[in-house]
Amino acid sequence: MQDLCDRVAHHTGRPIRLEPVSLPPQGPYGLWIEVGGTDYVFYEQETSRLHQEHIIAHELGHVLCDHRSGGVLGEEASGLLLPTLDPQMVQRVLQRSHCGSAEEQEAEVIASLILQEVHRRTLEPTWTVPSGSADVIERLDRSLRHTPDEPR
Repeated sequence: MQDLCDRVAHHTGRPIRLEPVSLPPQGPYGLWIEVGGTDYVFYEQETSRLHQEHIIAHELGHVLCDHRSGGVLGEEASGLLLPTLDPQMVQRVLQRSHCGSAEEQEAEVIASLILQEVHRRTLEPTWTVPSGSADVIERLDRSLRHTPDEPR
């Protein structure tokens, strides 16, 4: 995930800091906050690694789409995450709690695509075809595609 964050940071020109935190039980699971030219991605630390990756990818979806709408961070979460920030800065926090919004749906699709690609690359076979076996593979392919009416 850090490599992915580094790539997104290169794209946006802003560094990204991942911050594991314990968020209030009523949610959200993650937050993206842009402060002083740095993107902070807060994610729930008390959940599985796979869920954390999804949360981070979702928030990166918001970063990539430059979603700027959202509400004000609640008092409890604000106290946990931003105890030293100016209240005017807190107004810039993106807390997206309406799962049906277009921005949320877009971030979910991006998260799913990111994770699909990450896991595809992780699970790709690392073996290669031995040299000299290309002709064997070609003959097998022809045999498998052979129909009774065609010569082999």
